[in-house]
Amino acid sequence: MLKKSGWEKTVGGERKREDTLKKGLGDIKEKTQLGRTGNNYNNFRINPSSGLVMRGLRPLDRERNSSHVLEVEAYNSEQGPMRSSVRVIVYIEDVNDEVPVFTQRQYNRLGLRETAGIGTSVAVVRATDRDTGNGGLVNYKIVSGSEGKFEIDESTGLITTIDYLDYETKTSFLMNVSATDQAPPKNQGYCNVYVSLLNELDEAVQFSNVTYEAVITENIPLGSEVLRVQARSIDNLNQITYKFDPNTNAQALSLFKINGITGVITVKGHVDREKGDFYTLTVVADDGGPKLDSTVVSITILDENDNSPQFDITSDSSVTVAEDSSVGRRVALVLARDPDAGSNGQVAFSIVSGNIGRAFEIRTTNNTYGEVFVARLLDRELTEHYTLKIQAADRGIPSRRKEHIVKVNILDVNDNPPVITNPYGYNVSVNENVGGGTAVAQVRATDRDIGLNSVLSYYIIRGNEEMTFRMDRVTGEIATRPSPPDRERQQFYQLVVAVEDEGNPALSEAAAEEMGNGKKWEETWNKLDFSI
Repeated sequence: MLKKSGWEKTVGGERKREDTLKKGLGDIKEKTQLGRTGNNYNNFRINPSSGLVMRGLRPLDRERNSSHVLEVEAYNSEQGPMRSSVRVIVYIEDVNDEVPVFTQRQYNRLGLRETAGIGTSVAVVRATDRDTGNGGLVNYKIVSGSEGKFEIDESTGLITTIDYLDYETKTSFLMNVSATDQAPPKNQGYCNVYVSLLNELDEAVQFSNVTYEAVITENIPLGSEVLRVQARSIDNLNQITYKFDPNTNAQALSLFKINGITGVITVKGHVDREKGDFYTLTVVADDGGPKLDSTVVSITILDENDNSPQFDITSDSSVTVAEDSSVGRRVALVLARDPDAGSNGQVAFSIVSGNIGRAFEIRTTNNTYGEVFVARLLDRELTEHYTLKIQAADRGIPSRRKEHIVKVNILDVNDNPPVITNPYGYNVSVNENVGGGTAVAQVRATDRDIGLNSVLSYYIIRGNEEMTFRMDRVTGEIATRPSPPDRERQQFYQLVVAVEDEGNPALSEAAAEEMGNGKKWEETWNKLDFSI
C-alpha cells in the first residue's frame, strides 16, 4: 500500500509536493496505468513509463473528499497476462479555501418590544466553515445597521441590545453581520439580521396647545360648541379619550361637558355672567398608557344686557321736606344697581312723572346713585304732596328700566299770617243799656297754614280801655260785659282786634271795629280796621 499526500486546489499540472513509491521501476521496463477505481473524477494522472502519480486537471476539494484510494496497475504488455497492481492512498491536506456560510441568508426578529431592557437577547446567528483547524473557526461581527443599539457575541453569534430602543424614533433595523474564519486569508461570509420593533404605550400623550382660551356670550344656547381640544400620541395605538379632571370647579362642571372621543366642549347649563364671568377647566387626555397629559381651558363669559336695574332697599321711598327748603337742597337719595357689565350695568336716573311744576330734579352719581334736589321754591299751600316716579335706566342697547316711587310730603312752615274775612272792618250799632254778655259782633279770620300754624286766637288790643267789651279768644265773638255801654258817657268805640296764630314765630293780623250807641256808622276802615 502506498500513501501519498499533496495539497488540495493546486492548479492542474502544478505540483506542490509529490511523493512516489516505486518498486523495481528502475529495473522493470513495464508500463503502468491507473486503475478504474479511486479516480472517478480524474483528479490524478500517472506517467505510464515512470510510474509517477501526478495531479490531474481537475482541482482537489478536501471538503468533498479528504482522501483518495487509487489502484495502480503495472504490466509489460498490453496484451500480455503479466500484470500487477498496488493500492495508493492519497490524503488531502486542508487549505483555508472555504468561506463561512450562515445557516440563513437573513435572520428575522419580529416584534421586539421597544421597552426591552439593555442586554435583551434578540437573535442568534450561526455560520459554519468546512475548513479544519483555525480555518474552520468563525468569529462574528456586526458590520453595519446596529446604530449603536445592538452588539453580537463574536463567538456565539448572540445579538443583544446595548441601548434603549424607541419605536417612535426607529421602527426597524437591518443589520449586516459578518462571519470571519481565523486562518489566512480570513475568509468572510455575510448575512442580514432584520429586527422590527413592537410599538408600546410608552410615550406621553400631548395636547396641541399648552392652554386653550375661548370667549362666549352669556345665555348661549344649550349644546353650543365652545371649542375643541386635541391631543396626539406618538404611539398612535389606541383611541385617545378626553375627560375633565375631577378636581375641576363644580360650577364649571355643571355648565360644560366634553365629548370623550372628539374633545369638543359644549354648553350643558345656563351660562349667566352675573354668576360667573370666568371659568377654568382642566382636560385630561388618555390613550390607555401610563403617561397622561392635561391642559387648561379658560372660558371668558361676555355680558348681555339681560338684567334691569334694581332699586336698593335703602332707597328713600317717603320723605318730608319743609316748604321753605332752599333751591339746591338734597331731599332724597335712591340707589339702583345693575349686575350687568360695562354700559349695560351703568344706571342713569330721571323723574318721569309726579314732578308738579318741576319742583324737583334728580342727578345721577357714579352710575349708581340718584340724588333728588329742590329745583324751585316750594309752597305747601299750593302743593302739599308729590308722588315722584323715578326711573332707573341702564345704558345698554336696548335700555332696560325699573321704576321707583318716592313720596314727598311738604312740611308746613308758618309762612302765612291769619287773614280776617272782612278786609274792610266791621260797623256795628249797639243800644245802650243792653244786658251784659250780649253778643254784638264776631270777627272771623282764616290761616292757610295747618296745624298749630293755623290755630287762631283773637284779642282786643286797643279801644277797650274801660273794659266795656270782651272777646272770645277762640271764636272771635265780641260781647258786652255786665256793665252795659252808656251813650251819654261814650257814644263811639273803635276797637282794634288782633288775630294771631300759634306758629313759631306767631303771625298776626289786626282789624278795627267801630261801635256807636243809637247810631249806625257807615264808615269803613281800611285794611283791617272796623268800627262798632
